[in-house]
Amino acid sequence: MSDPRKDKIGSFVKRSDLYFHEPRYRDYRWLETNWFTWIIPEQAMRGHIRCAFRTNMNVVECMTFVYDQPNPTAGEFGVRYSETKSHVPMPPTNLDKYELLSGHKVEMTEPMREWHVRYDGAADTFFDLHLEAMMPPVHVAETSTNSQAEATIRHGHIDQMMRVRGAVRIRGKDHEVDFAAPRDHSWSPRPESSSGYGFPMSGNFDYGSFGPAGQDFTFFVQTRNDWNDLRTGHVHNAYLIDHGEVLRVKEGIGRYTYAPDDWYLTAVRYELEDERGRSHVFEGQPKSFRRAGAGTLAVVEWRTPDGEIGWGEYNWHGDLYELQRLGKPPAG
Repeated sequence: MSDPRKDKIGSFVKRSDLYFHEPRYRDYRWLETNWFTWIIPEQAMRGHIRCAFRTNMNVVECMTFVYDQPNPTAGEFGVRYSETKSHVPMPPTNLDKYELLSGHKVEMTEPMREWHVRYDGAADTFFDLHLEAMMPPVHVAETSTNSQAEATIRHGHIDQMMRVRGAVRIRGKDHEVDFAAPRDHSWSPRPESSSGYGFPMSGNFDYGSFGPAGQDFTFFVQTRNDWNDLRTGHVHNAYLIDHGEVLRVKEGIGRYTYAPDDWYLTAVRYELEDERGRSHVFEGQPKSFRRAGAGTLAVVEWRTPDGEIGWGEYNWHGDLYELQRLGKPPAG
């Protein structure tokens, strides 16, 4: 049997993996997700669509939001747009082409490479987006690093970086979109919990893209962070796109600086070594925030040691009860 960690990256995922998977028999926790995103760097504006299909319960939760709030303490009142619908009927079709009563319409127009995503929401808001793959879809079995034992994700999960172009209207104001942003697709039994994973995890799901429309270079990382020192994250899955070539990451570490008295990052740094032995350092400065529950998202301006500027996001998942136990963020 071939080893996904040694085969050519991007060769593991098959077209069938982009459809609904056979759910575990009668397991109400079974969850299949579709996640699409976009970003407008010059406005530090970020949009998310997450459709979560409880296939054994015949129901979908659809979460759509946009944020561009520079004040990290503004909370939910600082979000530009937010709409969650928790009891949407399952579509009669599969994930290659579906339409939901929540206003979401998704069509895979070229298998594994292109999607058209439409959202017609509330408050004079819509998204009309074309997503074109910058890489083949990759499974977490292909992107593991030397720290794979720390992984927060051990089941079905596909990541893919896309060039996202199109138009959005956010509460009556029109914007053009043209920049790199990730999508993903996951499937596994996933219980509802304060962290979203059924156990007290802390992890980051972060990316940055450089060059015009983010097409020159991209890094994408998933981390597991130690509760005894949340200033450090073990990069357990990652990849790079270097001028169109997808590369594995051998190992990496995240370093996080928190506000003195609140659970959000004021700076983030990644140190990565790729499969060719090259070292990469990315320093991030958050520019806008969305804080909901025990997690934080932020649009990040990234810089390399030679002064290259990129844009992306940090997406931190925490756990309510562990954060309450700790009381305050680590200093330094």
